[in-house]
Amino acid sequence: MLSEEVIDGFIAKYLKDGQAIGIGSGKEGETFLKRIALKKEEEKLQVKVVPTSAQMASLLAQLHIESISLEEKELDLAIEFVDLATKDYDFVKRNSASFIRDKMIAQSAETLVIVTNKKNYASMLYGVVPFEICSFGWKHTLLQLDSLGAAKIRMKENTQYKTESGNYVVDVLTDQIPFPEEFEMHSKNIPGVIETGLFVGYADRIVLYDGKIEVKSRIEFE
Repeated sequence: MLSEEVIDGFIAKYLKDGQAIGIGSGKEGETFLKRIALKKEEEKLQVKVVPTSAQMASLLAQLHIESISLEEKELDLAIEFVDLATKDYDFVKRNSASFIRDKMIAQSAETLVIVTNKKNYASMLYGVVPFEICSFGWKHTLLQLDSLGAAKIRMKENTQYKTESGNYVVDVLTDQIPFPEEFEMHSKNIPGVIETGLFVGYADRIVLYDGKIEVKSRIEFE
């Protein structure tokens, strides 16, 4: 987990006054927002945030941070906390309130910065890849996803987990994925698959942490 000191350093380096930003759904994103709220009071940092979940929207209101919709303005910066990243700037996110919304945020942002533990920086993607699927006929979709690896419907409190878009999630345990673009294209040809937790070519900068920070970048920030 990122320390508050690291988050504050990140905010000081990358966030600029007046930016419209997106932050991926999840616990790390909520912690990040709380630190932004402190900087807002201490340094008069003003940013607008596109919420990716109802919980994040509620937190933004509590913290008095202005929320906007994706239709109002293109994002200057998006920050995503991910489970696995590669040197090709591909990554996998496994926990999300809505993979659809997170993918839209990633695509909309002028710059996408992803954050992960250094141990999760690999030469190739592997392991669990989540798929957001339609609840209609989900068992049929599950069986077809099993061709990609061991597929299992995600459960929460003895029932199927639902994203905030009203869909189910299937977790597929894969071996190495040498060709992520082909993997994603094949999966999206399966009827019922709406979106995936696989992000191919979206990231502009990778922030690795493990006691100290290491940054990988294929762009230069102004």
